[in-house]
Amino acid sequence: MTPIRDDDPIRSDPREGSSPLAAGVTASVFAESSEPAVRKGMFSIFDQAVVSGANFLTLVIIARACSPAEVGVYALAWTVVMFLAAAQANLISVPYTMYCHQREGGSLAEYGGSAIVHQLVFLAAAAACFIGLAALLSLGVGPSGLRPAAWVLSGVIPFILLRDFARRFSFAHLALETAIVMDVAVTTLQVAGLLVLWRLGLLSPAAVYGVMGAACAVAAAGWWLLRKQPISFSREGIVRDWRRNWSFGRWALTGQMTGLAFYALPWLLAIVRGEAETGKLAACTTLVGLSNLFVMGLNNFLMPKAARAFARDGARALGGVLRKASFASAGVLGSLCVGVFLVGDLVARIVFGPMYADTGTLLTVLALAALTDSLGQTAGAGLWALDRPAANFAADLVQVSVTLGAAIWLVFSLGALGVAIAIVAGRVVGATVRWIILWGLMEHGRRRSAANSYQAIRQ
Repeated sequence: MTPIRDDDPIRSDPREGSSPLAAGVTASVFAESSEPAVRKGMFSIFDQAVVSGANFLTLVIIARACSPAEVGVYALAWTVVMFLAAAQANLISVPYTMYCHQREGGSLAEYGGSAIVHQLVFLAAAAACFIGLAALLSLGVGPSGLRPAAWVLSGVIPFILLRDFARRFSFAHLALETAIVMDVAVTTLQVAGLLVLWRLGLLSPAAVYGVMGAACAVAAAGWWLLRKQPISFSREGIVRDWRRNWSFGRWALTGQMTGLAFYALPWLLAIVRGEAETGKLAACTTLVGLSNLFVMGLNNFLMPKAARAFARDGARALGGVLRKASFASAGVLGSLCVGVFLVGDLVARIVFGPMYADTGTLLTVLALAALTDSLGQTAGAGLWALDRPAANFAADLVQVSVTLGAAIWLVFSLGALGVAIAIVAGRVVGATVRWIILWGLMEHGRRRSAANSYQAIRQ
């Protein structure tokens, strides 16, 4: 693929040299006649249920066994883990997903080997990141309670990120069974280990990350031994593939850099209101995050589905895919918002305990944030399918500016609720910008296609 140019018009016809990436999405969203496609879509939903369930149970166990301040420490460390995981995906996993279907045989095996080497380099950088953070905390910079977790993460972050890479690698090749087995293994080992430590009275944020790293190490080793995709290594290919991936992933990474404010929000809240308030925000975010069962399960297939629709049938087909995904997101997550508004306080008290009984309003606002985020991600998938990742940058920049500005204004008076309101405001603006850009690009492509058809008829 040639480097992306902002002056390139979006074509409404299939691209030369493009290949279908992946097929299938849930039958309730996309009416596919292919039974294997429906089955794969259901596998994706189930796998995301396993991952979301593991994160949810982990937070519940911590909230029940530890204080809100310790939950806040866990959440602060988790923001760094998630930032590194997102950077890894943007630079390695997403480009691999987009390009691996354009290769076959030995070329595909070499591309897989290049991805492995890129991943190993990134793991070393991630470990160095946590070593630096732990050193700063040891000097008295930042929350002192975070220091033990940072030192533990400096040793286990490679395994956590490698498991994420292996999962995305499996999805790229539609090896959903492999991803499911791996995620079930991680969930089982992680939850069992945490329950044992809770029983022994040894649970802490540092211990949680130690158990998580051990579970991910076992799963990653199993993936490497049982994978079916051949992998070979080429010195020239490693450099060449990195340059190609960088030309694609740099825009997503740049957008992520502008999104540093989102990862900084829990830190801002901890500085202004303390780690206990951060812990409440983390607990409510995790509870609402159960909606990821739907959102991430859908998005695991939306991007390749959208890319295939555009490559085969042009902008009109892409619009149909995105429209159905938007309706599904609005229906499911809109219902979630209503339910959280009605019984959010009760659910939080039952799940996390009496210390979280007054969080119903916070939960409702975070549910609205999940809805707007899903709609924004749908538009973002359309921009990826159009091979225009640079177009997401403007939306990212506007979104983070609104979010950070609103958070700084509201956090002093409203605390965690102010942060949640700021997130909603930013996501509404960001989603609006994405849809406007996407609509404009697709309309340009349709007009150009109509003009070409008219010229062909006249000739």
